[in-house]
Amino acid sequence: MTPLAPNDVWAVDFKGWFRLGNGQRCEPLTVSDLCSRYVLCCAGCSDVSYQQALPIFQTLFKAKGQPARIRVDNGPPFGSRGAAGLGRLAVWWVSLGIAPEFIDPGHPEQNGSHERMHRTLKAEALAPVSRHRRSQQRRFDRWRWEYNYERPHEALAQATPASVYRPSPRVYRGPVAPSYSSSHVERRVRTNGEINWAGRKRFIGEAFIGQNLGILQTGPGCHRVYFHDYLLGEIDEKEEMGMKPVICIRQQDHQSS
Repeated sequence: MTPLAPNDVWAVDFKGWFRLGNGQRCEPLTVSDLCSRYVLCCAGCSDVSYQQALPIFQTLFKAKGQPARIRVDNGPPFGSRGAAGLGRLAVWWVSLGIAPEFIDPGHPEQNGSHERMHRTLKAEALAPVSRHRRSQQRRFDRWRWEYNYERPHEALAQATPASVYRPSPRVYRGPVAPSYSSSHVERRVRTNGEINWAGRKRFIGEAFIGQNLGILQTGPGCHRVYFHDYLLGEIDEKEEMGMKPVICIRQQDHQSS
């Protein structure tokens, strides 16, 4: 999707880890608005876990509102090899009404402006690195201010990102439980990532633990499995396998079909 207005698409990535002067690992989590080039976040995390990323996005959504879509690569905590390619963080985004948009594996150019921002960040805020995480974060914050408020961008007709960006009108209100039609049968994903269906345990994915899924019959013994309106995969009751997953996330075959 080509962003036409602020908050149409945010780009999100972990820039790539480095060691601080004290030897600790630092994993910068970056978020930018692709229309305005405004850098919303550069946080020096200690790892790339869901637990680290979640409170950062909660704070960001409360302060700036929600985007319509978030563009990410396929790595954790955004993507996974499970159903629809969704990682735990992307499952949470879907429950907020945000559409994950995955770039193709090995094609960082599909997130080109965000990658160019990373090169600038590395040259200007990491040479050399700071000794402690707190001092490195202060450098990230100063750099982000200069990038957003002081530096004109050619792609913006020499305007600054801050002069173009506006907070989103999509207010953060927390996750919304899925709503399925009467044609669906609901199943809750257990703590092992499985559901019970037709007398067998069917593995869905650990990213969906605690979530309600909608299962729609499409033929004799054949069913499609949905999370909200995302098709996760298909179950064939004649087969012993858990679920045949969709390979790549895509908003298709809406649950009401």
